[in-house]
Amino acid sequence: MGHVRLGRLPSSRDWRQIVATVAAGDVSVAELADAVADASDKSLMKAIRDPALIEAIWLLMKIPHAARSPNFAQELRALGISVPANPSVIDVVAGFDAAVEAVQRQGGKGVTDLGEMAKQAGIAALYGVVQDRLPSLWAPTREDERTTLASLDAPDRFGDLSQRFFSRLVEHNIQYFLDREMPKHIGPDRINHSIGDMVAFDGAVRRHCEETTVIMRAYAKDWLGSHGFHQGKDLSRKDASNFSYTAFKKIRSELTIRRNAHVSV
Repeated sequence: MGHVRLGRLPSSRDWRQIVATVAAGDVSVAELADAVADASDKSLMKAIRDPALIEAIWLLMKIPHAARSPNFAQELRALGISVPANPSVIDVVAGFDAAVEAVQRQGGKGVTDLGEMAKQAGIAALYGVVQDRLPSLWAPTREDERTTLASLDAPDRFGDLSQRFFSRLVEHNIQYFLDREMPKHIGPDRINHSIGDMVAFDGAVRRHCEETTVIMRAYAKDWLGSHGFHQGKDLSRKDASNFSYTAFKKIRSELTIRRNAHVSV
């Protein structure tokens, strides 16, 4: 189920080159890259157990299915998403935000960084995919938004949604550690300070994450096709947890394969 890699993709930049886009002089690019890669990998292992992440993934599975119902708002409320009657995509995204935050605050554990990353990745994925698929020849109506959301219940469209989600999650995770590691390795005389350089760097990180998570399209498509269609299951949070566990294994494996391939070149 989505286990076959797509071969060696034409990477825009490998990880060490990404860091090198803002480094100069004798800065230890390899040391910085290794430190961030190791830290982010350990963080992804912890993410599997974060309740907010499981909730975000489960809602991304359930919202498109709810959009197929003539009682869309009622179905969303049954999922714990508070929305008005005839909700817009903005209403859905706001309800998603509140629903995941409610899980973050359960049990008095407070909001974790990983949970917040998952929530933001879910918002970006859900809103971004819908906006990309809305009709462009006229002003979209709320019915257009609902039917576009419903289209994400198809396995191939869910693959796109999942890839967008995990790409943003990995990107947030890497940037989280870069923000902490950069000052340890780069001095004022060894970094490019122009806005253009920093924009290019952020773009390189995003492309790196998008390329790494392409494998999620096939896996998520096959997984939903098997569980949601062939088995006719009402997908549970446990299903979402199992899905995320395998997804993270695949992403971590892909990150390691690409990193080692570039190191050996």
